[in-house]
Amino acid sequence: MSAPALHPERTDDPRLLRWLTDTRQLAGCPTQLTALIDEGVLERAEVHAGEVRTWLGADRSWAQDGPRVRSALSAALSGPPPGADLAGDELLRRVAEIVEREVAPTAASHGGDVSVESLRDGVLTVEFGGACKGCTARGHTLTELVTTTVQGHFPQIREVRAAPTRRTWLAMPFRREDN
Repeated sequence: MSAPALHPERTDDPRLLRWLTDTRQLAGCPTQLTALIDEGVLERAEVHAGEVRTWLGADRSWAQDGPRVRSALSAALSGPPPGADLAGDELLRRVAEIVEREVAPTAASHGGDVSVESLRDGVLTVEFGGACKGCTARGHTLTELVTTTVQGHFPQIREVRAAPTRRTWLAMPFRREDN
């Protein structure tokens, strides 16, 4: 696995530094950062999608402690993601949680829905509903949002597919005219 991309970004608070990450995600505060918090190098750390926010401890400087924070983050992002060893029903459950938490809200903001249909032999099948069902951007959503998100958490998912669109027949009321 290649070295993770980390880009530090300043904020208005001189003690806070945002570390922008590539597609790799952390499930929570990694042990490497927790050790720096316990040591007093960092006051706290927050993990968000695409970034990690770190606050320096009292009487610390980024010039002195920044390289240690970068090394800790790099080590945490370089290891296998949490859940890389999952399989079966537990993997399916965790993938469905990620899709519901990180993908479905984006689809819902456009009147659509994305849900997990099945997971077999490393192939995840998702179903698009609502406005996503016939949307021309569905392929982009599948590759750029669903696949990137799921494989960032679970590298054992080797392929993500969309379920075939099912036609829905509407019952039309038949009205007979009496003579």
